[in-house]
Amino acid sequence: MKFLHPLLCLLMAASLRAAEAATPPKKPNIVIILSDDAGYGEFSLDGSKTIQTPHIDSIATNGVRFTDGYVSGAVCSPSRAGLLTGRYQEHFGHEFNIPAGYSETNGLPLTETLLPAVLKPAGYRTIALGKWHLGYAPKFHPMERGFTDYYGFLQGQRSYFPLAKASRLNQLLRDRTPVTPENFTYMTDELAKNACDYIVKSKDTPFFMYLAFNATHAPMDCTKEDLAAAGGNKIKAMTMALDRGVGTVLDCIKGNGLATNTLIVFLNDNGGAAGHNNAPLHGHKGSSWDGGIRVPFAMQWPGVIPAGQTFHHPVISLDLFATSISVAGIDKSPGKALDGVNLLPFITGKDNNRPHQTLYWKHGPAWSVRDGDLKLVGGNADQTAGQAGLFDLSKDIAESNDIASSNPADVKRLHALYDAWAAGILPTPWGRGLKDANDDEDPDITKPADTPGPDEPKKTRKEKKAEKEARKAEKEKQSDRIPANPNQPGS
Repeated sequence: MKFLHPLLCLLMAASLRAAEAATPPKKPNIVIILSDDAGYGEFSLDGSKTIQTPHIDSIATNGVRFTDGYVSGAVCSPSRAGLLTGRYQEHFGHEFNIPAGYSETNGLPLTETLLPAVLKPAGYRTIALGKWHLGYAPKFHPMERGFTDYYGFLQGQRSYFPLAKASRLNQLLRDRTPVTPENFTYMTDELAKNACDYIVKSKDTPFFMYLAFNATHAPMDCTKEDLAAAGGNKIKAMTMALDRGVGTVLDCIKGNGLATNTLIVFLNDNGGAAGHNNAPLHGHKGSSWDGGIRVPFAMQWPGVIPAGQTFHHPVISLDLFATSISVAGIDKSPGKALDGVNLLPFITGKDNNRPHQTLYWKHGPAWSVRDGDLKLVGGNADQTAGQAGLFDLSKDIAESNDIASSNPADVKRLHALYDAWAAGILPTPWGRGLKDANDDEDPDITKPADTPGPDEPKKTRKEKKAEKEARKAEKEKQSDRIPANPNQPGS
């Protein structure tokens, strides 16, 4: 009998190894971190010397920085619609920001399939945090579009501090339930903290996290401590808090042993809003210049994506859908055909071609098409009506040297490419309001914050009146720019 004991041990060990081999490895986690309205020149990732963002930078250090990273929309809601569907949002009628008022009909069309709705049946916990801005009626709620969990607010903007009397559009929600009273210190830190809580609770199951910070979108709220550390510069203070929040999430993923099994992406939702530093790009949010659509964009997956890469070919936020389902082991989306591509073959050296030859953008009269390194741009407020400019982005990142007159064949060719793409544009049901023409969210960024931050003195009646008159004048100015037929290139 004493000879059976070692044999029994061997059999037990073999059975254990067989059981382990039969247990499939946990699917990789996917985390997409989205910032809001930040300027291209406000991250040390892209060369800022005045604002240091070490945690965001570390994503590129541990993976890849996309120098020519784009989003599909020049303002907040359309950009989010494109990211979560993997499709050009103009082709399903979501070209403009959703108006602020509650509506049963205004929202990302229910005919579109969102990324979380594809990942959830594959065994993923799908978590959304932060700004939604894709519809306010219950049928447009994140948990009706494929997310299993939600912590955030539905509207395009709100105060970074607790609201004593929140509206149903800007109130903080836990899943579908209002959080009352609101009890937190600062929204950016609150979203990061809750992201970590979800990560800890989900570490034994695959999860997809869509963390949509509202930083650094207006209102320009910041804590006294951050404002002091930033030398009184509010944008810098808010960006420092954003980087701190990203650091909280990265530390949480690493601290729970998930780093090598997690794809992490960081990008901004559109070009920097007016007042933000977009250097060296031309234009801002709402335009079809690179300053309206080219954004900080980085990705890491240690052990899969080689670290320290700089990728110079154009990529776009639409690619995150195809990339994510590939990571999850899903061959194809059950929804409509995707416009984005899986980026992994390109950034792991398996495919040396460009992910995209041609990319397209449209926001009202502003439009552009990039084919290779050539970009044709038209319809912006600082362009002559009916005339498009041609730029070689490989030599002219600032789009300052118009070569259209010396390259008429290229102008004609790119215009034809754009016309063919634009033929598939569907009307946006809620139209284009004046607030959207002002290239801002709902309500627009010139509206005073819901509540003043702790560092903000209350405005006098005279100051409020002056702001109101300035907003009215700007709306009248912008309304004159809206052409009769904004779908026509160069109009």
